[in-house]
Amino acid sequence: MTVSRGWCLALILLCAWLARPGGAALAGSGKITLYFYTSETNINNFKSLKMEFDGYLSRFGDYEFQPFSSRETFESQIRGKVNCLLFMSSWHFGKIYREYNLKPLLVGVREGSKYQRRVLVAGADYADLGSVRSGTVASSANVAFTRGILREIFNDAPAAEAVRILTVPKDIDALMSVGFQMARSALITENALENLGRIDPVLHSRLKVVGYGGQSLLPVVAAPSGFAGQAGRVVSFIRQMAGDPDGTDVIKMIDLDGWEPVGPSEIAKLEG
Repeated sequence: MTVSRGWCLALILLCAWLARPGGAALAGSGKITLYFYTSETNINNFKSLKMEFDGYLSRFGDYEFQPFSSRETFESQIRGKVNCLLFMSSWHFGKIYREYNLKPLLVGVREGSKYQRRVLVAGADYADLGSVRSGTVASSANVAFTRGILREIFNDAPAAEAVRILTVPKDIDALMSVGFQMARSALITENALENLGRIDPVLHSRLKVVGYGGQSLLPVVAAPSGFAGQAGRVVSFIRQMAGDPDGTDVIKMIDLDGWEPVGPSEIAKLEG
């Protein structure tokens, strides 16, 4: 009788634990999924990206990398998930962190900086903002993100909504689009413009910055608040990728050099 009551008590406690938020997810196989979607860069080979990340992650345990090309699909897949990490743009994090109860853990680093600024550049024939508003803007970011930055630069929401956007795989493609007159201007990062000076100094000399966006954080790694405290191990080896030749190659696929912990000032900017 005593044993029976003991088992009943254990069963009641187990059911209560499973019923709490995230209990069922944590009680399962322990598999952790790393969901990826960035509104800033168009990835042109998701299959290769997934294969490379999965291959790297398999060295550490039961992890899966799942990239998405659609914001809507990404958000529907992560809704209600607990045992996961999310790779996303800082802009996107700011839009949904309250609704999804997310906590930022890491921020990307590129050439020693956690921040980036986008600039609008045009050819010599279109040397001011007024002349580029009626033309095509080339951008490696998705349309929604691009229009958001253009609203800042133009200080004119209707003009940002009306302009035609040419989406391209990378910032260098956006710059080449201006060079080949497929677009009147290109929305790129300052880093990409500096790189162009080394790659193609002739084209670089023919371009002029006509507008500046505000500084923003590079992409972040976040987690549901119910999992953030238990994500230490996976966060640790994500940070270590930059010190591993194989890991470095994988990070380069998403145009970053590494990751650093999110500090108080970054959290304030992300949640501001």
